[in-house]
Amino acid sequence: MNRTIVMQIVAFFAYLLAQALVFNKAVLFGTAYPYIYPGFLLVLPIDLATIPGMLLGLAMGLGVDAFSNTFGIHAAASVAFMFLRPYVLNMLTPSRGYQEGTALQPANLGLGWFMSYALPLLFVHHLLVLAIEAGGSEVFWFVLLKAFFSTLYSFVLITLVLYLFANRSKK
Repeated sequence: MNRTIVMQIVAFFAYLLAQALVFNKAVLFGTAYPYIYPGFLLVLPIDLATIPGMLLGLAMGLGVDAFSNTFGIHAAASVAFMFLRPYVLNMLTPSRGYQEGTALQPANLGLGWFMSYALPLLFVHHLLVLAIEAGGSEVFWFVLLKAFFSTLYSFVLITLVLYLFANRSKK
């Protein structure tokens, strides 16, 4: 098996277990929920097709749902995340395109690029998770506030994780 595929499988389970065992309990002031598992979805290869990406999102989401007892909420949000990812990437594609084999890491493409790539996707993901969990529109503003703070919290944690492991995942 290709070394890159093995590393992706290891990363999948590492993000899943880290979310389930550590970050599900690291809620900040009852408002910010750290979802770091979308970090795995963010750094998948650029040339990954939409359907396989959505299937990976489904698998990751179902894994988190299994540990969190949330019955498909994370799966739905992750599938939507992976559906929107190619559109966000197309909007951010440089005029000469990406170099082949470029890893979507802040260490490779810069923190500014990574922020404009990750923050909208994370916000949509968090908004979906929290809105589905709330189950109604009567708490819309509170859900929006929680999604905003959760997005910032998750982004900081994901970026720290990606910088910590940048040497191992660079091409």
